[in-house]
Amino acid sequence: MLDIAIIGAGLSGLSLADRLLEDDRHVAVFEARNRYGGRILSHSVTSGPAASSFAVDLGPTWVWPDHQPRIAALAERLGLAFFRQWDSGHSLYQIDAHSAPTRYIDTQTHDSARRIKGGCHQLIAGLLQRLPASILHPQHRLLQLADRENCIDLVFETGNGQVSYRAKQVILALPPRLAAETITFEPPLAPKLIQAMQDIPTWMAGHAKAMLVYPEAFWRRQGYSGNALQPYPGAVLAEIYDACPEQNESAALFGFFGLPAFTRALYRDKLEALIVQQMVRLFGAAAAHPLQVLVQDWSAEPFTATEQDRAPPVEHPRYGHPWLQLDHWQDKLYFCGTETAEAEGGYLEGALAASERIFTVLTL
Repeated sequence: MLDIAIIGAGLSGLSLADRLLEDDRHVAVFEARNRYGGRILSHSVTSGPAASSFAVDLGPTWVWPDHQPRIAALAERLGLAFFRQWDSGHSLYQIDAHSAPTRYIDTQTHDSARRIKGGCHQLIAGLLQRLPASILHPQHRLLQLADRENCIDLVFETGNGQVSYRAKQVILALPPRLAAETITFEPPLAPKLIQAMQDIPTWMAGHAKAMLVYPEAFWRRQGYSGNALQPYPGAVLAEIYDACPEQNESAALFGFFGLPAFTRALYRDKLEALIVQQMVRLFGAAAAHPLQVLVQDWSAEPFTATEQDRAPPVEHPRYGHPWLQLDHWQDKLYFCGTETAEAEGGYLEGALAASERIFTVLTL
């Protein structure tokens, strides 16, 4: 029997496993995907005259180590380095599709924001190096939890059929809404608790991100920062930023989609062409021939988003519902993950805050 089963191998679940192993707990981590990291997703691309490879972030991009002490401490522990977001030069703002973009200088938006050298996935890679492979179970989708008084029975779907485990305690380190929609609880959780879980928006789940890789950072040479805001209805990308690595021998731009999920799905085969056309209108002919265009639509990720998440919240939600701070099934079932954090919920710092809270409770 396991001491603790952690469901979800994102930043929250892996960081919790790392700390519990130091406390000599018999732990296992189960992940529905065939990769680790959850919403942290970095992709290796190649560009530049030396055809050098670098990582681009298709999930979280920035951290704020000046006021996010847990991220700062974890990065130091793993030997990771930060670098500043490139903001030098003119930024662009376009109020509607028919007007020319306005140029302005922006020195505030990313003043304290930092990127992780090698991409945000370095956080996951660093934690994985600290964890024994034997405790990690990818492609295990949790189907059912059953309270057996002194333990919990877990049933998973795998590529080889269903498998079962038993644990003294279970930590759900995945979005509450996803847990409510995909896991059968026996006995059922209280209806008000299930409703509260369903009412919590999954951070980033309704959004999508595009990445364009270029042979060179032509926008920098032209005096642009790469930042462009286009908040008008119909804009394919609403926000665009420089995505070059610390050493600027490679080049990329990324953007957050302005089109809602149902429109993205409708135009999926045309999105890349529409994105390139938008870049050309902003930055000129040099933007017409990217080496690669990547689109990561989180609303289409079944292990991130539910149908409710296809319409993202218009403002940052209030996370850390008090019911998700409590134990359930008499100290056997707990909720973890960034949506359960009272402070910095939705951010990577919130994921670490949630795992810290659970670790403290389990080791009292």
